[in-house]
Amino acid sequence: MIAEQALAFVAESGLERLTMSQLAKELGVAASALYNHLDNKADLVLLIQEALMSQVSVRGMVGVIALRATLEEALEDWARSYRAVFAKYPSLIPLIAVTPVSDAPQSSRMYNVVAQALMVAGVPEPQVINVIVAFESFLFGSALDLNAPSTVLDAGDESEGSAWLARAVSASKRAHDESAEAPDANNVYADHPFRFGLSALIAFTLALTGQPAAAD
Repeated sequence: MIAEQALAFVAESGLERLTMSQLAKELGVAASALYNHLDNKADLVLLIQEALMSQVSVRGMVGVIALRATLEEALEDWARSYRAVFAKYPSLIPLIAVTPVSDAPQSSRMYNVVAQALMVAGVPEPQVINVIVAFESFLFGSALDLNAPSTVLDAGDESEGSAWLARAVSASKRAHDESAEAPDANNVYADHPFRFGLSALIAFTLALTGQPAAAD
């Protein structure tokens, strides 16, 4: 309940306003009562991390381990779930990205399942962490991009210093029907670059195992 209330507050008001006293107020308890469960804000961060990571799907990864799913399917499932979870709480990304998992069993379990699935699928052991970190770096950025304005790369008045950028932005918008993009996102153009990057990461990971990516 503490983690859920903290996440609800962060989604509504942002991480910068989350304090132990404010959380206690949201829960309707005295701050001293909250300290019966948490020693400090660092403990609260771990609790939030656990709540977030427990929402990330590893169903496909479990399927790979059980030889019931392909690595491509598992990576797609994991990546889309990961982005969706963190897109709800963009202000938490800089914090969660640098928080160790050593005291977070749910987070450790998620990474352990992913690592096992990658190895079972044939990714060389020295490359497993490279794959995980590369995906995470991309997914954190993609989650933030969903919350960026659709005009984030619009240069305004076209000038010599922005003519090529304006041309690229215009071509991209013409190529992608705005109505076909993620309707609930601030950035309606975020899904095409996400699919582009995800396909590239999946293809490279499959290449490490000698498996070709499925044709679109």
